[in-house]
Amino acid sequence: MFRSVCGRARLYRCVYTFSDLSRPTAFSHRNGDFVRCQRFYTTLTEQYKGKVETGELIEDPRQLIMLNKLEKLREQLDAYQPPGDAEAISGLYVHGGVGCGKTMIMDQFYEQVHSRAKLRTHFHDFMLDVHERIHKYKSTLSRDQLNQNKGFDPIRAVALAIASETYLLCFDEFQVTDVADAMILKRLFETLFDEGIVMIATGNRPPEDLYKNGLQRFNFLPFIPMLKEHCEVLDMDSVVDYRMLDHKPLDLPGGEAAFIHDDERIDGLFEHLTGVRVENATPRTLRFLGRELSIGVSHGSVLVTSFNELCKNNHGSSDFRAIAKTYSHVLVKDFPQLSLKDKVSLRRFIIMMDLFNDRAVKLVLSCHVPITQIIDLETSNEKAADDLRLLMDDLKLTMMRRRR
Repeated sequence: MFRSVCGRARLYRCVYTFSDLSRPTAFSHRNGDFVRCQRFYTTLTEQYKGKVETGELIEDPRQLIMLNKLEKLREQLDAYQPPGDAEAISGLYVHGGVGCGKTMIMDQFYEQVHSRAKLRTHFHDFMLDVHERIHKYKSTLSRDQLNQNKGFDPIRAVALAIASETYLLCFDEFQVTDVADAMILKRLFETLFDEGIVMIATGNRPPEDLYKNGLQRFNFLPFIPMLKEHCEVLDMDSVVDYRMLDHKPLDLPGGEAAFIHDDERIDGLFEHLTGVRVENATPRTLRFLGRELSIGVSHGSVLVTSFNELCKNNHGSSDFRAIAKTYSHVLVKDFPQLSLKDKVSLRRFIIMMDLFNDRAVKLVLSCHVPITQIIDLETSNEKAADDLRLLMDDLKLTMMRRRR
């Protein structure tokens, strides 16, 4: 659940000026009174340039464009008081290839917004919390109350609650894959935008391709023009995956390795991390949203399981989120070479990886092929090629990498 920070009317935002002394001092709003605050700091672009000079980053013109747009947004947010402001601030939707730096820059922007009334989260997490709120809200009403209020929309109530807690939403991996999410997005964000919420989002696809080929997509389509109306769209596609330039392999007993070739090494790593042999580890039942999930064996924050248990069984986002919140290390045995024949398992794997990555869960796979061949992307016909293109979007792969 989102943590309620404070009510809008009592929100205290200490707003700071930039290092440009000629700029007027900004004001913050506290309990109805305006308070003059002042503190000097470098701009986002200056911070970025400093990291380029030290060799921490490589300068990229696309990243600078995004930085400049977010810099202007941060200045606008200094004195923003939704929903009372007559003119709402447009957000930013950034799409581009893997490793182009869009999430890094969004996080830098988020850290420099001087307010507690902000939320940075993975989009899957956000929607899971929305569904949980809707479920809990409905569970507080009796059957008679539900019958008496047939026209009542719990989605609007949840949106109003979120808007009372934050005015800035920053989403990583804005991706719609679930029909339950797709069906409520327009109603949810219509209320959020009406309440003055500013949204910054990063994703792999342009708005027009969101939920492409999804079930009942015609019900989702009205969300796309609404998104464009409230967010500027920036294409930050890049042929460079900067993450590949700074490869940091996992440090394992006996040397460094990015992946493991056999299950015995998984057992050895488990014992190294926990001090307990795998045969002495025990199953653990996770309880959430009125459900129970028992998977693999564990000790402390380390889980050992298999690919079949994780991705072949009918697990969804809420299951993977529960695992990510419980364990710091997930060790997976018997990981096969995947192909387009395993699209359902592949999509589960994508969702799991996104949620694990967002919570810095360390994932170790035991596979009989090198990690560069873990997904077989060969196609045999036109339909398979189209499926491949959509799947590669979700997997954050590029055709260039496939040809290597």
